[in-house]
Amino acid sequence: MTIEQVPHWSQPSHPAFITIKTYKEGSFSKYATASNPIPANTVIGDFSAATPATEKAYSSVQVSETDHIELNSDLLYANHSCNPNVAFDTDKGEVRSVRDIKEGEPITFNYLTTEWDMAQAFICECGSERCLGEIQGARFIPAKALEGQHVNSHIRRLLEKRDASSGKA
Repeated sequence: MTIEQVPHWSQPSHPAFITIKTYKEGSFSKYATASNPIPANTVIGDFSAATPATEKAYSSVQVSETDHIELNSDLLYANHSCNPNVAFDTDKGEVRSVRDIKEGEPITFNYLTTEWDMAQAFICECGSERCLGEIQGARFIPAKALEGQHVNSHIRRLLEKRDASSGKA
């Protein structure tokens, strides 16, 4: 999917949980917000509409050390935060809230919990005290930076391999 294309899935894909908003004109202008209050530990979506990605892209989610998927749902519009309110659990194939989310609050997840080496790096503007600045992928940060967050098993394995080979383990 290119940035300007209309989504090929039926919208809204998760109306009980997600409303899509537009905050500016142009690229990367849409974002997901909570349609209603969402209690902590609520599954808000799954990867049932996902298809294998032909290549790593800004729109794909890494689900193993080598594989990516395209979500094909409004989950695509969950933005990054270094202090997120949802976790993308690639082992279970689901997205769940990690704390209570207020109605209208943006839906965010930490891209570093799924992505080893991102297709497009960017400067994070989440404003949290945990903000890591430039987001390039988990490969570029210390494992300690993800403590207390749901880190997917493929990212944990890659961090362990990296740190063992560099003597940081």
